[in-house]
Amino acid sequence: MSPVILILCVVTAILGISMLFAKNPIICALSLLGILISTAGIYGVIGEHMVATIQLVVYAGAIMVLFVFSIMLLNLTKAEVDYKTKPKFFYSSVLLGLGIFGFIAYGILDFFKNHSADRQVGVFTPEAIEHLGGNTRVLSHALFSNFYLSFEFISLALLTAVVGAVVLAKRKVN
Repeated sequence: MSPVILILCVVTAILGISMLFAKNPIICALSLLGILISTAGIYGVIGEHMVATIQLVVYAGAIMVLFVFSIMLLNLTKAEVDYKTKPKFFYSSVLLGLGIFGFIAYGILDFFKNHSADRQVGVFTPEAIEHLGGNTRVLSHALFSNFYLSFEFISLALLTAVVGAVVLAKRKVN
């Protein structure tokens, strides 16, 4: 494994831990931004440049702006984010998170145990992708032809979520 990938993994883990234990929501958001940028770096190092670009533009760019905007708009106080006020809720959330993590880890390990590394998953082989014009062209054609309706529903859902957040956060003017 590349030493750059190891460094990025360690940075991602440190930022993840700091995100979990930070008291300020803006620090949590900035730690998440660092995690997303480190993940994009890992994708770039392993040669998945399209995924790295999407990670940076969509997640580290647009979604993080939405997160920071929401945090600033809601004006969270320490009492609202302090886990010590509701320890039962905190411990049940940690238990649920560990259960979900274990379930996902089991699924990933089971997948890699049952599938060899040289087996191609899906209909697009590297030769077929090269023949069709590359990853970007294949992805954009699939997104805007076969999955156009799903793409529009997701856009509508995100727009509804933003409008709902603004309506919920709006303060009453007397």
